[in-house]
Amino acid sequence: MTVLQTDLATGLKRLHAGVREALADLSTSPAQNIHGTNPKGDRQQDFDLAADAAVRRILEGEFDSGIILSEESEEHHFGRAKPVYRFVIDPVDGSDNWSRRLPLSSVAIAVLPAEAPIALDQVIAALTGDLEGENAAVCVRGTGAYRGTNRIRAASTRRIKDAFLSCELNHFAPTSQLGALFASARAVRSYGCASRAIALVADGSLDAHIDVRGRLTPESFLAAAAILQEAGGCVLDARGNPLPAFTDLRQRTTIVAAATEELAREIIEALTNTNT
Repeated sequence: MTVLQTDLATGLKRLHAGVREALADLSTSPAQNIHGTNPKGDRQQDFDLAADAAVRRILEGEFDSGIILSEESEEHHFGRAKPVYRFVIDPVDGSDNWSRRLPLSSVAIAVLPAEAPIALDQVIAALTGDLEGENAAVCVRGTGAYRGTNRIRAASTRRIKDAFLSCELNHFAPTSQLGALFASARAVRSYGCASRAIALVADGSLDAHIDVRGRLTPESFLAAAAILQEAGGCVLDARGNPLPAFTDLRQRTTIVAAATEELAREIIEALTNTNT
């Protein structure tokens, strides 16, 4: 890793610690106030605003300039120099989980060149870190994916019948194809936090994460998907195509994030099977 890459990864780890610290005092609060909605139309609570403020403060302290694109606020430019990086951030992914004290939520941050489109192949560094502890997954392109000093790798699973699958089901009734896929898998889980689920595929705990609802927005998956690719995994949409470039955080997609391309393709074939 070059000095620049090391500084970038270190800055992301400090951001993870800062968001956890900002949320610590709110973790025992019996209720959260509602503060309207974010730019996507989702309601904002105390912890959303606290995490978003921490993200801004830490990034502005770690980097001379940049562009922050957060789920919880409008695009924000900081510093006087020409921005080098664009930071695409979900301050609290899995916010419903966090508000109910379910241990599956995270801060997710993807770093792209400032002038680049919001696209997976443009991500140069990424972090997904849980909000309950110091367990963060980090990558810098071309150097692998890590938790702490330990390199992580996706599993070698190639068949649905051998796979532990995760699938997002919130606000969605499973199709017959998805039901048949569940029935043929080794096991199925649903976590309600895309970044955590995809990071679990990256470290081999899960074999695939599926979201076919057409509701998933870039800040929730971009960082984790980059980490999965660095860990050797495969990321496609539900039709088997590479994920597109996104114009903003309101644009939605589907995703099949798998340990291997063979498994991803078998899942996609099952999802599009008209004979089910």
